[in-house]
Amino acid sequence: MDLGNNLFSTPFHWSGGVVAITAVVLVVLVGSWVYIELLKWPSTMLWLKYLLIIVFLATVIIGVGYMPVKLTADNERIAVKRLFGPLELSRNEITEIRLITKKTIDGSIRTFGSGGLFGYIGKFKSDIIGKYTMYATELDNLVLIRTKDDKQYVFSCSRPKEFIDYMQHSPSDASLRPDGSGRVDAGNEKGRQEEQQHDDGE
Repeated sequence: MDLGNNLFSTPFHWSGGVVAITAVVLVVLVGSWVYIELLKWPSTMLWLKYLLIIVFLATVIIGVGYMPVKLTADNERIAVKRLFGPLELSRNEITEIRLITKKTIDGSIRTFGSGGLFGYIGKFKSDIIGKYTMYATELDNLVLIRTKDDKQYVFSCSRPKEFIDYMQHSPSDASLRPDGSGRVDAGNEKGRQEEQQHDDGE
């Protein structure tokens, strides 16, 4: 973690599951590409060959482009660094930041994005917290962020408690400190309450 110049910065840590999913999918894609190249395609079907190659290439390029690389925060914004440009959240728009457990998003439906290839990336829907955007490369250390426009983001963070501590003590927004509105939560109490309410309703 880099706290120089009042900046929080930590790389995204890949879990064994994400590594395995990414490796298997890439092997399948490369193997399929080689198989397609070795086939003798009739001239009338060459369009299908090139279409499949484009799909394979697009899958890898888009996956790598949106893959989360680093989580950073300063006095003005939180950012998820990606090759295709950062996803940035203004701290003035944030209403809540807290840790959540994997149980909070268990059973989520992926509506758009990746379910493990280069991470868990895209739009998801959970019975417990509803719709959210996720950028995660592991599911053990998760942070939930809510904004004024009712959007929700779930990020994995290799140093979640240090991230929460930084947000609590950063001078940019007193309302996000423990002595303000209490919207930064270093524990999982609210998440446990949501999970319990969900379990009671089943």
